[in-house]
Amino acid sequence: MSRRRVIVALLVIGGSLGWVAAKGLTSSLVYYRTPTEVLRMGRTAYGQSIRLGGYVVPGSVRHAGAALDFVVSDGTTRMTVTVTGGVPSLFRAGQGVVLEGHEGADGAFHADTVLVKHNGVYRPPAPGQTPHAADVTGGSGG
Repeated sequence: MSRRRVIVALLVIGGSLGWVAAKGLTSSLVYYRTPTEVLRMGRTAYGQSIRLGGYVVPGSVRHAGAALDFVVSDGTTRMTVTVTGGVPSLFRAGQGVVLEGHEGADGAFHADTVLVKHNGVYRPPAPGQTPHAADVTGGSGG
C-alpha cells in the first residue's frame, strides 16, 4: 500500500512540474498576428490588446506631432499604424517590427510599444577596429 502511495505521489509531482514547465514556456513565446489576420478578425479586434507583426513600408513613415504614423505590411495586406510611445533607435523603413496595441474603430492600429526585429547576424569588428567603430547596420565591414 505504501509503495502505491509513493508512485501516485511521484506521478502527481511529475505531472505538476510538467504543467508548470509547459506554462512557463508558452508564456515566454512572442506570438503576433499579421495585418491580414487582424483585418480578418473584423470588429472583434477593435479595442482588443493585440501584437501585430510585419514590415514597415518604405516611404510611409511620417511624424505627426508627438505621434509617429507608418504602414505595416505582411506582403499581402497593409495596415496604418499610429505609435504614441517612443520607438527604438534601430527603427527604420523596411525593418521588421512587432507592435503591441489595439485596432481602433478608425481602422488604424494604435501601438504603445514597438519592438524591432533584426536579422540576428553578428559580425565582429575587423582587426584594429573598436566595437563602436564597427559596422552594426549589417553592411560590409572595413
